[in-house]
Amino acid sequence: MKNLRIYGMFFLVVSIFFFQLNLKTFENNIEIGDLVKIYGRIDGGKGKILKIDDKIPKERLYFLANKIDDGFVEIFGEVEKIKINSWGKDYKILPVEVLKKEDYIKNYFIKKVKEITKDYSIELEDFYRAVILGEGDLLQEDLKEIFKYTGTAHLLVISGLHIGVVIAGIILILNQLKLEKPIRFSLAFGVLTIYIVAVGLTPSILRAYIMGGIYILGNVLYEKIDSKKSLMIAFVISLLIFPLWIYSLSFWMSYIAVFSIVIVYPKIKKIRVFKSKYINKIIDILVLLLTIQICMTPIFYIYFETIPCLAFITNFIIVPIGSVFIIVSFLTLFLSNFYLGFLGAPIVNIVYIILIKLITVLSDIPYLTLEL
Repeated sequence: MKNLRIYGMFFLVVSIFFFQLNLKTFENNIEIGDLVKIYGRIDGGKGKILKIDDKIPKERLYFLANKIDDGFVEIFGEVEKIKINSWGKDYKILPVEVLKKEDYIKNYFIKKVKEITKDYSIELEDFYRAVILGEGDLLQEDLKEIFKYTGTAHLLVISGLHIGVVIAGIILILNQLKLEKPIRFSLAFGVLTIYIVAVGLTPSILRAYIMGGIYILGNVLYEKIDSKKSLMIAFVISLLIFPLWIYSLSFWMSYIAVFSIVIVYPKIKKIRVFKSKYINKIIDILVLLLTIQICMTPIFYIYFETIPCLAFITNFIIVPIGSVFIIVSFLTLFLSNFYLGFLGAPIVNIVYIILIKLITVLSDIPYLTLEL
């Protein structure tokens, strides 16, 4: 009887997935002269298409539309030009009607980042917004390629590290108020939700949010957390809500990376070579990074025709600095709400300079990634 319920649940989930997939997928070809309705976020005349004619495209599509203010917009217009590049397709749109979709929370965070970085380079602002607010499209292509070659591109997208920093930071602050544990974690979940609403949903963000939410719920209910079950729940919920993510590279990269951490790595971690716990700790970190790299290799080979060779070493060097940047950036963003962002801004800038210079130096090392 139990097996029958499991099979029934599996069939129901699969049926809902394929129904959603068929209902929400945009599969028509777009040609010059077509009239389309697109929805997306525009920044500096360029934006990423999130929906076309109320459906979600399978591939990465971008649009160009001059003289339209930055932010989320819905545009009805004619396709004037189509350009194909390494990151997707660009459609130049001649707008007939523009409807502004105000995102007050996101705009508020963008305003704060601009205030924090106003005395520094525009590159710092773009990097800050990319790493903390999920606006990776702002980054220059050559910088993206450097992070990609060194195997550290995951630092440019919001992931479990960001969610962990938000949860830990809020809990740390709330601990000073001597509130009961359920109240502290409930408030932390509320703040986390506001942050997720601001940055928007991507595969890695939703996965981290669901797993973070399960962690918080477990603490509220005093229940033990099973990371494997959390990962599976996040996987199922993500595909039921956004079935087109089944085609998304970032979706598979996110889940394979976490799969390697919570399922593969613990089996390898049990191996001990040296008596010194400090040496074993360093080896554990290197083995973790190497495990992730090995599990991700098929994805890199299939999609990019590359094989990462020494990326686990560059990650060993870069991830700690990148983590410091994320932590300091979040702290500074928090302080900016009390007009104290200027206290953390110099530190953010220094860590950013160190990170970029170091990643640039490492990118000169040959054979970090092999192109096939």
